[in-house]
Amino acid sequence: MRVRHFSRSQIDRAFDAKSIAVIGAKKLTGYFWFRQLTTFPGPVSSVHVNPESIRDIEAMGVTNYARIGDVPGPVDYVIVNTPRRMAVDIFEQCIEAGVGAVAFFTSGFAETDDEGRELQRRLAARSRESGVALVGPNCMGVYNPERGMCSAGGMPVGERGPVGMVSQSGTHAGYFAKTLFHWHGIREARGISFGNAAVLDAADWIEYIGQHEHIEVLAAYLEGIGERADGDYDRFVEALSAVTAHKPVVIWKGGNTADGARVTRNHTGAAAIAPEAWAYILDRTGAIGVDSMEALVDTTAALVKLRPARGPRLGVLILTGGQGIALTDAFARKGLRVPDLAQSSLDELATFFDPIGGSFHNPLDAAYATETPAMLERELRILDRDPNIDAVVMDLFQTIMSTRRIQSDYGVGQGYRNDLPDAVGDRFLDVMVRQAREATKPFFVVLTPAETEREGLELRELLKNAGVLSFDSAERAAVAYAKALHWWARG
Repeated sequence: MRVRHFSRSQIDRAFDAKSIAVIGAKKLTGYFWFRQLTTFPGPVSSVHVNPESIRDIEAMGVTNYARIGDVPGPVDYVIVNTPRRMAVDIFEQCIEAGVGAVAFFTSGFAETDDEGRELQRRLAARSRESGVALVGPNCMGVYNPERGMCSAGGMPVGERGPVGMVSQSGTHAGYFAKTLFHWHGIREARGISFGNAAVLDAADWIEYIGQHEHIEVLAAYLEGIGERADGDYDRFVEALSAVTAHKPVVIWKGGNTADGARVTRNHTGAAAIAPEAWAYILDRTGAIGVDSMEALVDTTAALVKLRPARGPRLGVLILTGGQGIALTDAFARKGLRVPDLAQSSLDELATFFDPIGGSFHNPLDAAYATETPAMLERELRILDRDPNIDAVVMDLFQTIMSTRRIQSDYGVGQGYRNDLPDAVGDRFLDVMVRQAREATKPFFVVLTPAETEREGLELRELLKNAGVLSFDSAERAAVAYAKALHWWARG
C-alpha cells in the first residue's frame, strides 16, 4: 500500500526539509518554536504581523516576513501557531506559495466543537485537492534528529537511531524520545506527532514511518484509527501488517476505559475502539500491545538491545535471598519462569560456590560467591550455557553492589572503604558488558536501589553508558521481556 493522497517524496520533503517557516509564533510561550529549531541547519523564517513580536523575533536572529509567499522559496515545512479562525486562509497562502507540508500546532478543531469540525473538514479537503500535506491539526509535527528538527525541548538531535515513533500526542512523542535516550541510550531515526489526523491518519503514518529503511523497531501511541464503517480499520490492519511482516511494532493505545475514551475525544477527536476490536487487531497483525509509557519505552529498548530469546525460562543471579522470591513472583505474573538448573550446572557450581550465606539453585544467591569479577563471570557463563535457561538476569541490590563497587575489582564487605583505588584489571562492570555483548542468550539487569533514589539513578546511568540494558524494577523488566518474547516467538 502507499500513503494516501500524497507521494512518499512529498512527505519526505517535510522530514528532510531544507527550509522551515513558523507562522504566528507566540510571545506568551517565549517563541519556543524558534528555540526548538536552533539545531536545524537550514534557514528558519518567521511570518508575523504584530510589530512587538516582529521585534522580538528578529532580535533572536530570525528574519520575519508579512506573508508566507514573501519567504524566499522553496519552503519545505511550515509550522502554524495562529488562532483557528485564520487556519483556512493561512493554508491557502501556503498552497499558493508551493510549500511542501504544513503542520498545525493550532488546536480547537474536531476535538472542540462544530465550528472546529467544519474548519478541520475544510482544511482536509484543500489538502487533498492541492497535494500540500496537512499534518495534524492539533499536533507537534515532524521529528528528524539527523536534520536537527525537534518539537519539544530536550529531544535528542544530531544522530540517527534505529527506532521510529508514531504518536497522536505531542507530549508523548517528545517524552518517548527523551526517555528512550536517557533511560536506555537509544535514539530515534524519525517520529511524528499527528494529532487529529485530518488527512494523514494512524495507518498512513504507521506505513510511512514504519517502512523507513533505517528503522528496526517502530513504537506508537494511538488514540484512534478512524471509523470502521469508512474502511479505516481494514486499512489500518493492512498498513500495520505490512510493517510487522519485517519488524516489530510496539503500540500503546490510549482511551481503553469509558472515561479514557471520553478524554481522547476531547484531546484529538478520536473515535473509541472497542477492546475486543483492538485485541483482534493485535492478534491479526502480530503487533505488541502495551499499556503505559514505561512499557512502551522498555519493550522498545529490549527489542533493540537484546538478542532474540527462545523462551520464558530465566536464570537469575541475586545478591540477597529475599530478592529471589520477589523477582521470581514478578516474572511469574507475566508468564515467565525461573526453573531448576540442569544437573551439569549444579555440579559445576558445587566445585567453587561457598554455601555460607547463599545458595546455588535458581535464583543463584551469589553475594558471597561473587568476591571478584572472575567469579561473577564464571557464574553468568554457567547460566548462559544451561540448557534449561533462555535468558540471564542479574539483580543489582545496590546496598551490596554499589556504584563504586561495580567499577572495582574488590569483594563483599569492602564497598564502604574509601581508601581503595580503582580496579586495575577487570571490573564487575566489564564482566557485565562482556556478558551483554558476547553471551549466547539475552542478558539484562534489574536495579534494586539502596536507601536513596539518587544512587539508583547513578547506577542506571553507569550501566546505560556501558551498553548494558537495565530496568528500574523486576516488574518493568518482566513486562519488557515478556512483550519482546511475544515478537521473538513468531520465529
